[in-house]
Amino acid sequence: MGLNVLYRFFVSFLCVAGSVSLHAQWVTEAYQLKAGWNAVYLHIDASHTSLNELVGSDPDNPIQEIWMWVPPSASLQFFDDVPAPQVGSTEWLRWDRHWAGASPMQRLAGNVACLVRVAEGAPDYTWTLRGKPMPPTQYWTGSGMNFIGFAVPRTSPPLWGDFLNPARDLHDRAEIYRYVGGPFGTSNPQRLFSSLLRSTPMARNQAYWVRSEEYNRYFGPFEVDLQRSNGIHFGTSGGQYRLRLRNRIGQPVTITAELVASESAPAGEREISGGVPLLLRGEQDLTDLTYDFTRFSETNGVWTLPPAGEPGSDIEVVVGLDRAAMGGMPGDLFAGILRLRDSGGMVLFDLAVTAEVDTTTGLWVGNAVVTEVAHYLVDYALGEAGEPQQNPDGSYVIENVDQSFGPVARPFPLRLLVHNNGSGNARLLQRVYHGQNEAGDTILARTEAALDYSALDEARRISVAHLPWSQANGTWPFSGPLDETAEISVSVTLDYDDQASNPFLHTYHPDHDNLDARFENQLARGVESYDVVRQITLRVQPPGGDFSSVTAGSGTLSGAYEETLVLRGRLTDSGAHTRTFRTRGGFALNRVSDIADLAD
Repeated sequence: MGLNVLYRFFVSFLCVAGSVSLHAQWVTEAYQLKAGWNAVYLHIDASHTSLNELVGSDPDNPIQEIWMWVPPSASLQFFDDVPAPQVGSTEWLRWDRHWAGASPMQRLAGNVACLVRVAEGAPDYTWTLRGKPMPPTQYWTGSGMNFIGFAVPRTSPPLWGDFLNPARDLHDRAEIYRYVGGPFGTSNPQRLFSSLLRSTPMARNQAYWVRSEEYNRYFGPFEVDLQRSNGIHFGTSGGQYRLRLRNRIGQPVTITAELVASESAPAGEREISGGVPLLLRGEQDLTDLTYDFTRFSETNGVWTLPPAGEPGSDIEVVVGLDRAAMGGMPGDLFAGILRLRDSGGMVLFDLAVTAEVDTTTGLWVGNAVVTEVAHYLVDYALGEAGEPQQNPDGSYVIENVDQSFGPVARPFPLRLLVHNNGSGNARLLQRVYHGQNEAGDTILARTEAALDYSALDEARRISVAHLPWSQANGTWPFSGPLDETAEISVSVTLDYDDQASNPFLHTYHPDHDNLDARFENQLARGVESYDVVRQITLRVQPPGGDFSSVTAGSGTLSGAYEETLVLRGRLTDSGAHTRTFRTRGGFALNRVSDIADLAD
């Protein structure tokens, strides 16, 4: 009841106020009209433009008025006869060519039935509408008339009798009426008795009055339940979408899913950059619990469901988006239509599919894991008797140094905190604050002072313990932005006299405080502590080859982590004494905020 009322309110608002859809994928439907009264059912949403533009501005269009059926609640329909449109009725919204902008209805929403009056004496007219395909949605009441449409194929639709045969109660007891043109009267709308049911083909874009006291869920041999009712929209960050296919009849049904291209966008609407690289999840590999996949660009999805009520008659289908195959620039729109049909030719459902190219702007939080450390194993030259060979200065002759990488005994985790501002290089952070400022806006900040003091209980601080702390909370710039193809480096220096962060310093230990014996003078570098220069490199790598990795979306980046640590000691005539250590492993980052600015 509540959802039905909400839906009807939304349709009414949409038809009067205008389009609020954020997605754009297009298909053209054709409506065959005769002089007089006709009934159409909109499987598309054409609210992107007004009826004055669609109809009123075309002098060759013979449509005089359109009445949209929007009853306040299906459970309150107590009509014994087919209701005719009436001025002032709450069940109808009206557009009239002669009223133009003063008509109560201004736009055409989707999944609604309309009565359309064509001028008397006008020849048969094909009305074509381009709109956004709407997922199938049906509302049914057993207490009155239902003005509905059926998503049958556009060409070669089934006969009424064949379509209703699996639903015998509906076939035998339902009253079904169709409009055939001409004025209202005993023959318009026309009731389809049993003889007409056996010989009359259904029409996809025609609306019918149907009444049956029995509650009905049959609108075709199978039905589709969607994760979100407006279609398959991945937005800027989504990667997977679930839908359910359910057999509604007592015999097996084979369902085919095909990805077809969207039509071009109408003038003034958002341009479509290309088709959606859609994937279909396959079987699970029980050895590593990953899923394989197929691409809709290479094959269709096909499922054979057992009769209703049997195991396997209700299945989950998971489709995914390969964002790496989209290309394009941030903000570009990709769109297509996932077309579902049954092998018996009874129904055809068009599901809109859209995705937008995202940016990597925002705050990224994750971990690096060090799994390998470079050796420093020296082989010295030996004489014939096995004695070490010496250089003229007395040092031993080095024959080889093994600096290959070897595994560590236990992987070592390092938290990473990276911010992308969308226009410059990414920055490595030691800490960041997330919360509201005094204006009530959600912000990212380097200092707590930027936050609203009264809302600190809802704010969060994210910190990295292995990076040097400072009061100013400075950041370290990478060599480039963080994105799907990044190979970026950053240098972090821990000064030898940094009492807060340098690991060689122990402020209250006389042997490691970097002070002389009287605790008065600071010692030179290399006496008790060393500079530590950390050169960190992140190499973002393409996702793995399994379904979850490919569809991880733009909110996850992973790859190879490398870090070179250089310890700098005393300065001599030949330069500073140094020692280098190399480590490597992997990293994974998740975007937790898309805020581009980092407030001070």
